[in-house]
Amino acid sequence: MVRFSHFKSIKFLVFILAFLPSFIHGQELNLSVKVMVQTSFTVDPALFKDLEKDIRNFMNTTKWTDEEYQPHEKISGTMQITITSEPSPNVFQAELILQTSRPVYNSNYESPVLNIIDKNVMFNFTGIQPLLKTTNTFYDNISAILSYYAYVIIGFDDDSFSLYGGNLQFSRAQEIINSLPGNMVRDEGWRNDLGSRRNRFWLIENLLDGRMRQFRQAFYDYHRMALDNMYNDPDRSRAVMLSALTAIGQANVEYPNTMLVQVFGDTKKDEIIEIFKMGDKGQKTKVTNIMVGMDAAKKDRYSVLN
Repeated sequence: MVRFSHFKSIKFLVFILAFLPSFIHGQELNLSVKVMVQTSFTVDPALFKDLEKDIRNFMNTTKWTDEEYQPHEKISGTMQITITSEPSPNVFQAELILQTSRPVYNSNYESPVLNIIDKNVMFNFTGIQPLLKTTNTFYDNISAILSYYAYVIIGFDDDSFSLYGGNLQFSRAQEIINSLPGNMVRDEGWRNDLGSRRNRFWLIENLLDGRMRQFRQAFYDYHRMALDNMYNDPDRSRAVMLSALTAIGQANVEYPNTMLVQVFGDTKKDEIIEIFKMGDKGQKTKVTNIMVGMDAAKKDRYSVLN
């Protein structure tokens, strides 16, 4: 798969190539990881520093795919884990906030790709057991959750560069779900009952559901056909972006109230507003109607376009 390397300046490429041999098998992720604690716990606070270090190393040094990523191609982002309670010794309840971005052609701008808040992270951690890359064999919940999000990050990034490019990574995330033991299947973060349909199971279900193929086509068009051409032809690129948003709005009609559309709206709202501030009145009205149709709670946010 062709990523973004051909968009870098020649001077930057020369610099990178000079140092490339030692990085030729570089991993995919470059995440900043922070573990925060809301209150005091029975365990030594140093345990959470160990957890932070272990997660950072696990996410950034594991080779998740067969693709070769050069240093400047790594996917940038942040992962913040806030420990909220300790239901039993060395068992923690936490909230995970994940944000990633990708570069936009001919600019210094990084476009947000993911903005996910997962409030149902429950795991055991003693500081002794290693974190293990997980696909079709379950080891422990924290390894499964982190591996799941690694594949989700890479899958979304791939989808932004290549049409349906994230299929393999989303399928690997689904394999993790399929490998869960019975007690984990009932965990709030993984369960597949209808409920609120806002968890790890439903995000992958949405991504692989045939009703959302037009969403994924539109996600690709939004990034490669619109954003990456914005510098060269902003008016045409806005028109292409509006068409992509229209398709996402239609996907929301055909499969309403999906987590996938919610994540898109949460991630892209500020970017969409800034881009269409320069649009004509008709575009502003259409964008407002589409985005408010996806999430009425954001109506006031989009009012700046009117």
